[in-house]
Amino acid sequence: MTLSNLTHAGAAVPKFPTIPRLSIVVPFRGDSDSFESTLISVLQHLPDACEVIVPHAGDYDDPFELADEVRFVETAASLTNQIGEAAAIARGRFVHILSDGYRATEDWTETAYDAFEQHDTGMVVPVVRRSLGDGIVHAGWTRARGTACDLIGAGSDRLAGKQLRSVEGSFLSASFWRRDLLRSLTGSFRGDDVIEASMVYSLLSRQSGWRCVCAPECTLEVAENTAGDDYPNQISRNHRRLQAIADHFGNGGWGKSFGRLVATCLTSGIGSAVARATAPLAARSVAANLHDQGVLRSDEQAETIRIPVTSHQPLRRAA
Repeated sequence: MTLSNLTHAGAAVPKFPTIPRLSIVVPFRGDSDSFESTLISVLQHLPDACEVIVPHAGDYDDPFELADEVRFVETAASLTNQIGEAAAIARGRFVHILSDGYRATEDWTETAYDAFEQHDTGMVVPVVRRSLGDGIVHAGWTRARGTACDLIGAGSDRLAGKQLRSVEGSFLSASFWRRDLLRSLTGSFRGDDVIEASMVYSLLSRQSGWRCVCAPECTLEVAENTAGDDYPNQISRNHRRLQAIADHFGNGGWGKSFGRLVATCLTSGIGSAVARATAPLAARSVAANLHDQGVLRSDEQAETIRIPVTSHQPLRRAA
């Protein structure tokens, strides 16, 4: 199905509510086919009480005339800027980022909502698969002995309880956030590497008291040859900076280099091992790109208080 077919009579895209519950951000990164595949999947499976925001660098001219159904916003070209601009205008209490190459599935947002019932859940991680019957591509990431950024569940058919408990963060390209938390993270990292930004946003959130939760029934699909498919190679090539980011929020330094060299050799090869062991060389550069002031703390959020009803009797109208 194409966007033109989706907007023909009989297949019109539903209007968005005045006050949406969820803002779905679909950034346009320059690949029209990949972007439109993602946008089609969102519009086909669009939940109630949602709005769709498309940030772009002025290079998408809305050929299918979706301006009445999709909010287009012109931004800088970098993904982090696109996300920040979209979060700034988002009206939903929650923001879902779905980048090029990922595809929404039926009812995929329901269990993400459930995870946000916990007041200190700041981000929710979906499970990304090649298709609904295939193995897991990733379900967030964690720091591990042999790598600074280990893809949770990669190659598995399902997630074990230990894996669910080990998730430390989401990848920005496929993630759910509390809107106000995401807004407060805008500008915290100067850089456009998706994995670096994902680590910084997630670790800053955890430092501010937020939890990251994986929703195992929240499933997304990813197309072949997309960024989400290539994360292991990207991590291997950039292990020095990724480890430096991990060290910034934990324990690092040259004293741990030998142990990391040995551990990483066993899992990722000598090149990645040397890069990871020499992470202190990148520490100053990483620190210069971080700004950790002003991130919303979990105990500072505005929280809706539910008032219990103790009687089922109808209320009397005031005179």
